[in-house]
Amino acid sequence: MPTAYDTIRACLVDEFDVSPAVVTPDATLASLALDSLALVELSLVVEERLGVTVADITPDRTLGELAAHADATLAAGAVS
Repeated sequence: MPTAYDTIRACLVDEFDVSPAVVTPDATLASLALDSLALVELSLVVEERLGVTVADITPDRTLGELAAHADATLAAGAVS
């Protein structure tokens, strides 16, 4: 099963045409040239694929932070 980071990375590369070379855990969403509409679309895709709502997705968040948030939310849901 892919990790949250792997899922987000694949989404950025496949659906948003971001070069795989720049998709790293420490890359910010702004550094990937995602505009505000793309951020909304990304949050919807993350919710669809991972079942995690990311309401506070901002350009200054890194992919690692986004994946960590998704993992923590999924782990909390598994405990319930």
